[in-house]
Amino acid sequence: MKNKLKRVFSALLAVITVFSATAVFGTSTYAAENESLPVVYGEVDADTIEAATEPTEPTEPVTQPSTAVTEPTTQPVTVPTTAPATQPTTKPAPKIGNVKNIVKTSFLTDRITLTWDKVSGASGYYIYYKNADNSNTFKKVAEVKSNTCTVTKLLHTTQYHFKISAYVVQDGVKYEGAGTVKKTATQPGKAENLRMKRSSSVIEFAWNRNSKATGYKIYRASGSTNGKYVLYKTIRGNSTTTFTDNNVELGRAYYYCVKPFRELYNTSYTAPSADIKFICGMSAPNYSMTSQLSRVSLSWNKNKYATGYDIYYSTSKDGTFKKLGSTTNTYFNTVRLSNKKTYYFRVQPYKLNGASKTKVVGTYSTKSKTVTKDAYGVSVGGTYIEISLKQQHMWYYRDGELYCHTDVVTGNDDGYHNTPKGAFSIWQRQSPTVLVGAGYASPVDYWMAFTYNGVGIHDASWRSNSEYGGTTYKGNGSHGCVNTPYNAVKKIYQKAGIGTRVVVY
Repeated sequence: MKNKLKRVFSALLAVITVFSATAVFGTSTYAAENESLPVVYGEVDADTIEAATEPTEPTEPVTQPSTAVTEPTTQPVTVPTTAPATQPTTKPAPKIGNVKNIVKTSFLTDRITLTWDKVSGASGYYIYYKNADNSNTFKKVAEVKSNTCTVTKLLHTTQYHFKISAYVVQDGVKYEGAGTVKKTATQPGKAENLRMKRSSSVIEFAWNRNSKATGYKIYRASGSTNGKYVLYKTIRGNSTTTFTDNNVELGRAYYYCVKPFRELYNTSYTAPSADIKFICGMSAPNYSMTSQLSRVSLSWNKNKYATGYDIYYSTSKDGTFKKLGSTTNTYFNTVRLSNKKTYYFRVQPYKLNGASKTKVVGTYSTKSKTVTKDAYGVSVGGTYIEISLKQQHMWYYRDGELYCHTDVVTGNDDGYHNTPKGAFSIWQRQSPTVLVGAGYASPVDYWMAFTYNGVGIHDASWRSNSEYGGTTYKGNGSHGCVNTPYNAVKKIYQKAGIGTRVVVY
């Protein structure tokens, strides 16, 4: 009985021993199959790499031998008796020097060029940057082989931090060194929308605000500085975007230069120049407008400092203004415009200043006028003769199309012989005839009367071609009629019958 119990106990002990051995081998195998290698960035200690990648052998369980067990209940576990034929080796990561002496060699409003000392043994360099005005995070923007780079598409008047690190390629792996930071900024943007506000006994101008500027520097050039720009005023803070100069004289030329600037890192970063020119006292003329025959007629008082005037128009007050033309007179008739449409006009004086004839413009005001194809409240239609006294010019339209036009000489501008203004019609035609008045009798080939007191259109053989147009009518005009070159009046006479409208303005 004792021997029987002894055999049972020995068998049970053997089973427990084998089960324990199986459990130990199972745990070791699971660990080996699921171990992940570390991801290595930059320079990592070689021993750590080796420790992470060195293969391990399974641990053999320790069991107590027993002769009492004669039949094993499980198959024996075979343990490897030899190590792998070769052991992997890992080179130490290379030592990489730091980038030194980063220098900004050039900069504009949208780009910065950097150079630095070459790092011995470097395969290339990584370029990182951050907009230090609104970010704390560096972003990689480039990988270069040489020790220089230009970063573009930057914002003006903005501080940027650049971090540059060298890297080495070893066995197909890139190893990156520590980064070196350069703090700098782009050039401030040029003052935008620099514009005149006043040019009277004072000069005033304005520009758009640069939200990142420390302030603005105002330079001035005039005769007193021999035409050279000198620093005239420094405005600190960017809330002030206008400048008024009271130290000026009427009729004199003053040129100004506005430069936004930003102070960073003990450096003043200054924008490119934005220039504006003035003739003191060349202010916007006060002008009046009338409309007839689908045109707008503008007239104004002379500015004694102006050489001439530029005329602009637009279809909206805040729209784009296009140049209609220029004149040295104090009036201007537009081209034919759209009936019943409102247009906006500007009259801007200018002066051709100095020996170089530099064009300097004055200020302007904006006014509107609605176009009408009628004249003096009379519906004219598409066939009519149009006469501008100020322009000393005549047009003949047939069915809305221009048939011919010519310079003329109208009544002497003396208050007694002026050609009357208004909407008339041809009521008499004669070819030839003799015009008789107080103290004269003038034969003409073509005569078209449009007033009942003897004012009409006719040729004038006593005038040379050079007399037509211009200012001949001021002192050497007619008795009130419209003197016309022979070929032009003949052409008009052949087509303009009784009842043709004649509009004089």
